Amino acid sequence: MTSHLASRRIASFLAAGISTLALSSGAFASEMTVVPEQPEFPAQTKITYVPRDAIAEFRSLPSYSEPQWVTEKFVDARKLPPVDERLPAEPLVFKTGNMPDGIGVYGGTLRHVIGGRPEGWNYQAGQSTGWGGIDIGMFECLTRTAPLYQVEASDMEPLPNLAKSWEWSEDGHTLTMQLIEGAKWSDGVPFTSEDVIFMWEDNIVDPNVSPLNGATRERFGSNTTLTAIDDYTVEWTFEEEFPRQYLFNMAYGDFCPGPAHMLKTKHPAYADTTYDEYRNGFPPEFLNWPVMGAWAPVEYRSDDIIVLRRNPYYWKVDEEGHQLPYIDELHYKLSTWADRDIQTIAGSADLSNLEQPENFVVALRRAAEETAPARLAFGPRLIGYNMRMNLSGNGWGEPDERGEAVRELNRNPEFRKAVTMAIDRQALGDSLVRGPFTAIYPGGLNSGTSFYDRDSTYYYPYDPDGAKRSWRLSG
Repeated sequence: MTSHLASRRIASFLAAGISTLALSSGAFASEMTVVPEQPEFPAQTKITYVPRDAIAEFRSLPSYSEPQWVTEKFVDARKLPPVDERLPAEPLVFKTGNMPDGIGVYGGTLRHVIGGRPEGWNYQAGQSTGWGGIDIGMFECLTRTAPLYQVEASDMEPLPNLAKSWEWSEDGHTLTMQLIEGAKWSDGVPFTSEDVIFMWEDNIVDPNVSPLNGATRERFGSNTTLTAIDDYTVEWTFEEEFPRQYLFNMAYGDFCPGPAHMLKTKHPAYADTTYDEYRNGFPPEFLNWPVMGAWAPVEYRSDDIIVLRRNPYYWKVDEEGHQLPYIDELHYKLSTWADRDIQTIAGSADLSNLEQPENFVVALRRAAEETAPARLAFGPRLIGYNMRMNLSGNGWGEPDERGEAVRELNRNPEFRKAVTMAIDRQALGDSLVRGPFTAIYPGGLNSGTSFYDRDSTYYYPYDPDGAKRSWRLSG
């Protein structure tokens, strides 16, 4: 496989609010002006915006295939059913036209270096699996939002996933979801609405459980309810009308169900256990943990390595019927976060998110060499750093007199203008890394999204004198 030194999702997104002193013609420094053009550089990838259905769809195919070694070692030995019996009637099919490298080739190992350490596999009850993409490889969620950076603005809605489709009631208070039928956990147990309801009732709603990414009932609306209609249908009820925003919260990492048939054996609602025993009942040494994701954990050595191997029941395929994933194993070497850049540049790892700006220039230079073991691929600018001011007008908690005064000041538009004009965003960016890697971020929509329109994006540029004037006007 091709090595990647930089993740398209993260590396070049360090749009840390960096500004420039250039102003639109005829504008005063303390007036709003169109955001400057962002610097481009050859290593930055371009986005081709597509409708959602150009990415994937659920449908049946004439035939299916798998790696030869799986057939020989497991199917022929009667340890696994044939691949077509392990797949749902309508798997999720990824479309070739949206695959940059086309149909893939089976085999290989992806080597990754991470600084995290796994607590265990009970992600649903708050345990970290070690970060670095381990949870993304193991778990699947009701909807998907990761590919939305390339979806046309006119078609912006989460993609189906474990939830195959959904439909709103006429009054907009009820959402009926059809789950994928026939998909199985990696141990062969069917995935059903039981797994979804267990995630909701016994993890998200249960006040004694805190899912890893902080999912709560409020993330899906006050007094929202979720019930099972049958094994493959669930129904949401909302107080609001057509609250489509909650579809985004049903994606990673707020609504990724775990295997109820395993988790219930430790949950106090179903077993004679405590909540601590439930949370910590599945340590990293508990291998072959059932997953709905592409890879399952098969080996763990403390402070050394985690190995994930392809899930034989994975329910996604390409258009030629190859059961995914293409890659056989993921090896996560347990080291430090800084070490993953070093090892990738050296060729002893295959992937780095390149999150340390101080490594950008040396990585770019190394990638340009003929002997480079990896290629550098900066992605679109999709992450910006913000300073969020507390604008609460009715208090949050119990603020004292000073706290109330600060909040009142924050709500003053002239004060906020003073703050934004007092920030030298260019200097902040240069302090991280010099070059085209950072760009001004005025707040709001990021330039890498399909919604972005530079001509409609205004901000107050750096202007100490203008900041002082607005400060005086704020009282």
